[in-house]
Amino acid sequence: RWLSSNQKISEVTQKPDTVHIVAPFMIPYNQFSIVRRFNEFSVLRAVRKKMNELNFIPDYTITSVPNSCDYVGHFGEKKVIYMCVDEFSLWPGLDFKMVSEMEKKLLKKSDLVFATSSLLALSKSNQKSETVLLTHGVDFEHFKLPEKKNNSEIIKICYFGLFDERSDQSIIQYIAEHIQNSEIYIIGTVACNVSRLTMYKNIFFTGSVEYSELPQKITDMDIFILPYVKNELTKNINPLKLKEYLSTGRPVVSTSIDEVVHLKDYVHIADSGAEFKNLIDKIRKNEVNFDPQKSQVYISGTQTWTAKALEFSEKMNQLE
Repeated sequence: RWLSSNQKISEVTQKPDTVHIVAPFMIPYNQFSIVRRFNEFSVLRAVRKKMNELNFIPDYTITSVPNSCDYVGHFGEKKVIYMCVDEFSLWPGLDFKMVSEMEKKLLKKSDLVFATSSLLALSKSNQKSETVLLTHGVDFEHFKLPEKKNNSEIIKICYFGLFDERSDQSIIQYIAEHIQNSEIYIIGTVACNVSRLTMYKNIFFTGSVEYSELPQKITDMDIFILPYVKNELTKNINPLKLKEYLSTGRPVVSTSIDEVVHLKDYVHIADSGAEFKNLIDKIRKNEVNFDPQKSQVYISGTQTWTAKALEFSEKMNQLE
């Protein structure tokens, strides 16, 4: 837990009795060696204390963040597994050199590496085994929505999830200005300046919503959008929300980032405000092919978290 955190990790989510959460005190300034050594000491002490209480020695340590390079391998575990979910070195505000060096150290310690996008799978290697591409899963039944009848003149367009520098605000602005009777809902935490969007009366920021309440909040939406900018950061990501969007059974329009293009059979692709408007207008008039069952059959068959967990477990078992 970072120094700035005000919420206890144990309060964040429900968990089974067999899962134990440890929240060591940490300071978010790893670029200073003395801070990094303190964080290592704090994490190792807290985790080892819990392990002793439980009389527990792990077979595996599984991590998804580069800064864990200082901790893995110190718990008596037999194998270290790295699940690479993003190109963290390119994140705004992070030290590229420091994060890159941390990840190299972590990769060297790892016995097995997973990656959530094709480009990450190509660029992340422990030099011992092939990196496994394992894309995000989805709780299909949670996001599946009832069929919606378009009997309103107002079209409701939705983006949900973290809204930050990756989102192309010019696309949203164009939609707000050029699509008649449109309402755009941005649901989730906003982590960037959105003053250019708040001036529009048909753009609504709802703030964060509990996971359990999200399906009810989006049930009236007509179209889901993923207007990500195309840059080095978004080239590597596999947006978790994309499969959540597809689970709804409603049309999805997205920019052509790499992982979206892999799913082009299920997603409408546009790369400018005008292209988004054109596609949304055609969807509204039923002038484009859209088969909600096609995407839902694909998602519910091989893309659920259960399916991903089985694939993950199978690869882990092969380490034995």
